[in-house]
Amino acid sequence: MVNFHRAPTGVRFEREVRAVARLNHRNIVQVYDFGTEGDLAYIVMEHIQGKELKDYFDANERFDLKQAFALMIELLDALEFAHEAGIVHRDIKPGNVMVDTGGHAKLTDFGVARVADPEGPQAEATRVGAQVGTPSYMSPEQVQGQKVDGRSDIFSAGIIFYQFLTGQKPFEGTQFTLQQKIVMEDPVWPSALVQVPPEFDRVIARALAKDVKQRYQKARDFAVALKRILEGKPPEDPNEVLAVPLPVPAPSAAHATHDSEAEKEFWEEVKDSDDAEDLKLYLEQFPHGKFVAEAKSKIAALGG
Repeated sequence: MVNFHRAPTGVRFEREVRAVARLNHRNIVQVYDFGTEGDLAYIVMEHIQGKELKDYFDANERFDLKQAFALMIELLDALEFAHEAGIVHRDIKPGNVMVDTGGHAKLTDFGVARVADPEGPQAEATRVGAQVGTPSYMSPEQVQGQKVDGRSDIFSAGIIFYQFLTGQKPFEGTQFTLQQKIVMEDPVWPSALVQVPPEFDRVIARALAKDVKQRYQKARDFAVALKRILEGKPPEDPNEVLAVPLPVPAPSAAHATHDSEAEKEFWEEVKDSDDAEDLKLYLEQFPHGKFVAEAKSKIAALGG
């Protein structure tokens, strides 16, 4: 597969493409060759049998949570590998994530990637004032033409995770409105749109934090949070010390009402049960519910 880009040629282009070509990772499409043709720079990449994640999203094909988490963890693993090599992708979006025939994520198209300055901070990637990326998936610092580092890719990956959960983008609108939302507004939290636990809101809030210091500092940290959820643990590592407090998503009134109704309906079904397991299931579903004390009392009475 050959990708063409209008890009500056010369020593810097060659240095950056050579760096990308050294990214030998199972979840990154391999770069085999590069060169120029007139004012076009081309990159020869591995051919992948599969579809872009964008195709699934555009067709409203939903992934179950297990599949979504597996693909996200693979994407984040690929990003961690690239960032450790000093490469910031700068255009993380569903169109640049392939899903191969085996159901695995493959990160592709490093055409606008930049290699961090080996003699400076990681944030050398983009000159101030330049906007590089796809508008709906840009980080606040990209929108404002500021310097970016790997945490910008993490923000973009957070947008993809939001789409996995809700089937829609967290920020939409005309160009000006979109940019304003990315820089200034929180999204509607996933639990207000679909049936997911509030832990997912906390992960989204951190991945999409406006302040890079509040965001996951490494792609690996984002992946660890997802793995902790899969293990039934809270996404935050209790031993982690944060320099800046995490943003706390506030549940919407609509979501609170929905939860209240769901809890009441569930309680009505199990409150007179002679099986302690039914009542335990209520506690698992609503650990802070209004009938918790009564449920525990009934479980004790049943010898559970």
